[in-house]
Amino acid sequence: MAHKVQKIFEWFKQFNKIDIKIQGETKEFDIELGNKYLPHLLGLQYMNDSSSSIRGYALYKYIEKNNFSDKEILEKVKNNNPHMEEAVKNRIETFQEFMENIENAFIVERSIPDSKTNIKSNYFIVQSKGNDFLHLGIKQENIGSFISEFDITPKKDSWLETYFSRNNITYFQDSKIIEEIKGLYKYNEDKQEFEKFAFTGKEIKYEKENNLENVSTKIREKKKVLIPKKIKNNDRDNER
Repeated sequence: MAHKVQKIFEWFKQFNKIDIKIQGETKEFDIELGNKYLPHLLGLQYMNDSSSSIRGYALYKYIEKNNFSDKEILEKVKNNNPHMEEAVKNRIETFQEFMENIENAFIVERSIPDSKTNIKSNYFIVQSKGNDFLHLGIKQENIGSFISEFDITPKKDSWLETYFSRNNITYFQDSKIIEEIKGLYKYNEDKQEFEKFAFTGKEIKYEKENNLENVSTKIREKKKVLIPKKIKNNDRDNER
């Protein structure tokens, strides 16, 4: 895996402190992007041992300054939170590709009850890859109700809470919506208006060739025909 985390950090710098809008058919999310969000999305907080609670921007700078390789990062995860090693590895391997193809994803509601999850997100942006479903969790609500835990203070009505992969649709199987992403925009400070945007840095092409599949058919088929069995490990332990 070499230094993929460091490469993701470098790639994401171009999006630091920009405001984006993700539009579905009925749903819309205003989100501030930032380097400080990356460690949590990649699961890098699991590098911490029981006596450490480095998070947010402090964790970002700690990893960047020390130029940790992916092997070193995963070793720390293995030593301190061994049950999360594979989950963190998966996040690192898929995150950038997911974001670069986000306009091909779908918006769904989180339908799993609070009693069965630690996740606060009320919506997911979902793509499928092979037999897995990649989830980008979005929390949409009034600012400031529970964010102190993560040392993150979003300025918009929505924020990116988590990112993870599952081989089932447990988290959204009873969603009342499955919406295509109709538009992805960033706010141009100079023009004071939103303009089309893509995480590839190129003009948006909604019919792109990529390794991620069109998730709509797979979700709809699974919702109508088969709900996959739960994976054996505890989702609640591994989700964040």
